[in-house]
Amino acid sequence: MKIRLADAVLLALVAVIAVFAFGLFPAIVPHSFATDALFVVVMGATLPLHYGLMHETMHGNLFESEDWNRRVGRLLGITMGYPWETMRFGHLAHHGFNRHDYDRPESWREGQGYFGKAIQYYFQLLIGNVVLYVLAPLPLLLPTSTTPAVVKLMDQSPEMEWFRNAAFRTFTNPQKRRAIRIDLLCSVVLFAFAIWMWGAHWPVFALGIAARWCVQSILDNAPHYAMPLDSGRDARNTTFPKPFRWMILNQNFHGAHHHSPQTHWLDLPAAYAASGEPEDGSWFVAQLLQLRGPVRLH
Repeated sequence: MKIRLADAVLLALVAVIAVFAFGLFPAIVPHSFATDALFVVVMGATLPLHYGLMHETMHGNLFESEDWNRRVGRLLGITMGYPWETMRFGHLAHHGFNRHDYDRPESWREGQGYFGKAIQYYFQLLIGNVVLYVLAPLPLLLPTSTTPAVVKLMDQSPEMEWFRNAAFRTFTNPQKRRAIRIDLLCSVVLFAFAIWMWGAHWPVFALGIAARWCVQSILDNAPHYAMPLDSGRDARNTTFPKPFRWMILNQNFHGAHHHSPQTHWLDLPAAYAASGEPEDGSWFVAQLLQLRGPVRLH
């Protein structure tokens, strides 16, 4: 099991935060508005790091061993509330077929009313992406024989046939189904344990998880917002304060990541510099630009 020192340190930090969040914090920290607010802020602010490490395991970048990437990725997913296998499937589909029907939530199509589309878009932006992450694995609790019927509920356009076929192959795999079911059970047990540990203050824990899910949902499409339908592997490379890039694992260089997803996050700045691509504004501004709402894509 080989891992870079920086990754080991960050994994340890994420583990400590998880131990505090799921029970130690309410046991040792006196409750007050200030401490509870601090907890919620820290939970939201550390989401990019937590998910970023999980993201590295999806690409096989955190460990040399595929087995260790899967094991650690699953543990990270359990503490976030969504299984690694379903997240990995969706993320690799995003890399392989960027801007497919499920991958452009801001797209305002001909014939769609703006008001209805805007309601759908803003819900998806603020929390809906993660609601999908949480709900998507649930059909896998059903017998495998129900998978064809579930797949038929997906987008039936010819453009998405590849996605339906990939989903069928992936989610009829017995090992993957078993892993997803185990991870769901572990998440339920872990979250129930945390609520018990927080006792009467459990809403603070719930707000912390909600903060994480909202941050995750907002970050999801920001590097691709309003980019052309034929943008292929392109994504935005943005600026972020250098001393704090470890908090987002250099994902401000998202375009460089898309062109070389097997590049470790520590090597992304050099990959971006070698690309010669221009910077596309601030990482923070890229998040805010999504508030413009649905747009016509070409």
